[in-house]
Amino acid sequence: MKRFGILLVFGLFVVSLMACQTITTSFSQTTDTSSVVSSYPTTLIPTTLPSSSATSTQSSTQGSTTIPTTSSPTTIPPTSNLTTSLNYENIVVSGFSTNNSLRFSNISHMIAGWTTEHNDIAQITVDDFFEYQPFMGAGAALTLSAAYVIDQSPDRDAIIQYLFSKEGLGINVVRLTVGASDFVPAHIGHYTYNDRPNNVADMNLEHFSIEQDRLIIDILKEALLINPDITFIAAPWSAPAWMKTNKNLYMGSLMTDKQNVYANYLIKYLQAMENEGIVIDYLSIQNEPFHAAYNYPSMLWDRYLSTTFIADFLGPKLLDLEMNTKIMIWDHNPVDNSGQFEQYPLQVLRSAGAKFYVDSVGVHCYTGTHAQMKAYLQLLYEANPDIEIWMTECTATTQYKNIESNIAWSVKRMYLEAYNQFAMGTTYWNMVLDPAGSVHLGGCTNCTGLLSVPINGSSGFTVEADGYLTGHLTKTIPAGSRRIKTSSTITTYTVTAFKSMDGVINLVVHNDGSARATTILWRDSRFRVTLPANSITTLTWNLPN
Repeated sequence: MKRFGILLVFGLFVVSLMACQTITTSFSQTTDTSSVVSSYPTTLIPTTLPSSSATSTQSSTQGSTTIPTTSSPTTIPPTSNLTTSLNYENIVVSGFSTNNSLRFSNISHMIAGWTTEHNDIAQITVDDFFEYQPFMGAGAALTLSAAYVIDQSPDRDAIIQYLFSKEGLGINVVRLTVGASDFVPAHIGHYTYNDRPNNVADMNLEHFSIEQDRLIIDILKEALLINPDITFIAAPWSAPAWMKTNKNLYMGSLMTDKQNVYANYLIKYLQAMENEGIVIDYLSIQNEPFHAAYNYPSMLWDRYLSTTFIADFLGPKLLDLEMNTKIMIWDHNPVDNSGQFEQYPLQVLRSAGAKFYVDSVGVHCYTGTHAQMKAYLQLLYEANPDIEIWMTECTATTQYKNIESNIAWSVKRMYLEAYNQFAMGTTYWNMVLDPAGSVHLGGCTNCTGLLSVPINGSSGFTVEADGYLTGHLTKTIPAGSRRIKTSSTITTYTVTAFKSMDGVINLVVHNDGSARATTILWRDSRFRVTLPANSITTLTWNLPN
């Protein structure tokens, strides 16, 4: 948490005196597990691309990222090393694309080599001397519904491997629900970790248990064996009913005299998960604090209760326990029902007491236009450039089938355009659901996941549009890579680029139009690539050692 950095700086200062960082998706091709897992050519990933463990500054204990999160652009001063002419013949560019007909398809044959002569009308400039915020990754929520759908599949192990390995999607961020959300199997029902008969208070939390999350925990342990550097974000949907004003998991709010015990409850969750080997990096104080659901767990918060809870209870407790979990606020939409920007996160961060403990703001995708989303993210950044911005929830529905239009929608709200407005990462809603989105209890009746997995005993799975989009960000872009400066001459292009700590450059381009021959300008040379129509494309090359 940034407060430890503040305290460290203060301590060093003292010592010196004494001495003197439309909701849409679709079904894509359904196939058996073996063909899906092997469908991504290994030649697309450069052989010099470091593993995530080699490019991360995380400690050996999962979840303890030390990458600076300052979003302000940094200009790298020219040095003799940077200005030395590069031997471009030794820099290999590889690429892969996705649209309605392409599926993580190798397009290296559509890339012409380095030259100084390409001069297409469509041009993209990449300038890695300007660095911005780190990109911490992308993924989705492993709800109990998602875990259940994965676990009942005959291809359970292969699905987990596909989700978290670089040969599959390479997910490196997972969102968790603290207790039940609307996405639990109906036969299990809604729950928290301290439900009591007749709402009898348990102020010492003697009956606290996360055992109902055992299915989630077991899958996460396997995921961590595949990728030990997963970032975890957790968000509660409701406190136990006995802590709430209406004594119910639905609607209501936290009783003011239960703030202390609820802070203890959340900390017990963090500790219990850590005991399972799952370190929670970010804790949101509430999923969608302005939404009172009548048929699944929810809890209303206003900015006053939020400020008090963070400043006087949760924040100080985390500090006293020396826990590194970062506090996230908002975790909700950019625009209210009247079309106005939601002010809650800005208001909470105006409190010095709360801001001292708050590290990040989460944003959902469900309201406003594309332009409003872009403007809201810019507003959040300009008001508090030291606070991290995360895109923490978006879902699609089964009624929309076209991959190209679905990718275009998500690019503008949750992925590339959000990163260009200083977002650090993305979590989709459910990681996995059944094809009809039927495994839930309340809430969305036809949501989709990154993958669709049958629940009738059939094998195989389908990669959905946002699964492909996530893979374009997680297959080749190591967590901790920094966004770098880009520009484009074509208005139908959305462009984002990242540079890893080991000098791997990934350029991600959404072409929302016809296929085009495009010149990529970098340093003092350029190459040409034909970007497929209505596609998302990732291009990768390495700085020579």
